[in-house]
Amino acid sequence: MREKRVFISVGEISADNYASELIKKLPEIEWVGIAGPKMRQAGCKPIETIENLSVVGITEIIPKYLHIRKVFNKAVQTLKQDVDMLIVVDYPGFNLKLLKEAKKLGIKTVYFIAPQVWAWGEKRIKTIVKYTDLLIAIWPFEKDLYKPYQTDNFKVEFVGHPILDIIRTTHTKESFREKLQIPQNKKIIGLFPGSRENEIKHILPIMLKAGELIYKADKTLHFVLPVTQNLKETVNDFVKQYDLPLKTVDNTVFEYPNYETMNNAFFSIITSGTATLEASIFTNPFIVVYKVSPLTYMLGKMLIKIPYISLPNIIAQEEIVKELIQDKCTPINLANWSLKYIFDKDLYMKTKIQLKDKVKNRLGEKGALDKTAKLIKQELQI
Repeated sequence: MREKRVFISVGEISADNYASELIKKLPEIEWVGIAGPKMRQAGCKPIETIENLSVVGITEIIPKYLHIRKVFNKAVQTLKQDVDMLIVVDYPGFNLKLLKEAKKLGIKTVYFIAPQVWAWGEKRIKTIVKYTDLLIAIWPFEKDLYKPYQTDNFKVEFVGHPILDIIRTTHTKESFREKLQIPQNKKIIGLFPGSRENEIKHILPIMLKAGELIYKADKTLHFVLPVTQNLKETVNDFVKQYDLPLKTVDNTVFEYPNYETMNNAFFSIITSGTATLEASIFTNPFIVVYKVSPLTYMLGKMLIKIPYISLPNIIAQEEIVKELIQDKCTPINLANWSLKYIFDKDLYMKTKIQLKDKVKNRLGEKGALDKTAKLIKQELQI
C-alpha cells in the first residue's frame, strides 16, 4: 500500500506555523504544497513558497496577479498527480478556488482554519460548504455557524485554537536581555510591523517615527523588532533611517523571535493579524495598527460587519486594546497612545487583566493540533 499523499496550501506566516506543527504530527504522510519556511523544514515538498505569494488588500494583489495565477495552475496540475487529500489553511481568495478544482477531481477536501466569514464575506459560507468535505473549526461559534449546513457531504468539527499549541519560548527574561545586550533597567518596546512586504512598507516607517517620539519622552526604553529572513533586508533599510535604540531579531538569534519578544516586551505596537492574538497569550499590553491603500480600505469598510478589526477585541466584544486604523495610524497618534500605556499604571494593569480574562481564558485548552491530526487520519483511513 502506497504512502498517502496530501497537498496543503497556505498563504501566510501564521498559517505556516500551524501547518508545520500539523505536518510533524503526521510523518506517515507524503506532504506537498504551497509552503512556508517551517513547513519546508518539517518535510513538505513545495511547489511554491509563501514568501512569493503573501499579499494583503485588493489593490496590492494586482501586481502579483499573473504570478499567483501561474502558481494556481501549477497547484491544480499537482492535484492531478495521485493526491489523496487537499488541506487548505485560511487564505480564501486562493484556497476556495483550489477546493473547487479538487472537488472536481474527486479529492477529499479539508478546510483547517476557515475564513472569518463571521466578520465579512458571509456569502462565502455556501461556497465553503459546497467544496469542503470537512471543516475544522477553531472557534466554538464557528461550529454553530456551520451546523445548519451539515450533510453527508459536509461536516464540521470543533478542535479549539491551535495557537495554544504553537506558542513557546526557550529563553528566560534574563537570558533574552543578555543575548541582546539590553540592560535590566530598560523597558522593552516590541514592534511588529507584519509579515508581508506591503505591510512593512506601509506601516514600519510610521512605527519607527513613532518610536523616535516615544524615545524622546522616555529614555529608559529599548525597542526590539522581530523579522523574518526574507524581509530582513527590507526592514533594515527602513531601520537605519531612524535614530532610536533598536535590535532586530530573527530565527538565527532566537528560535521563536516573535514569542520571545512578546514575552519580554513591556508594551508593543502590533500590526493587525494573528500576532495580536499571539501577544494576548502573554498578556503584556499593546496597541493595534493597520494601514492599506485608500481603495482597499474603502472596499473593506463596505464588507466588514463588525466594529473591530483585531482578534482580541473581536473575542472580548469590546475595545480592550486601542486600534489605530488607516488615517488614525500616524506617528503622533501611535506615540501618544503608547505613552499613555507606558506612563498610566492603572490603564496598563487594567489592559493586562482584560487580556487574560477576556481573551486568553476564552481560547480553551491545548490539544487542537492533536485533534486535527486525528481527524485527518480518520478521513484518510490510516
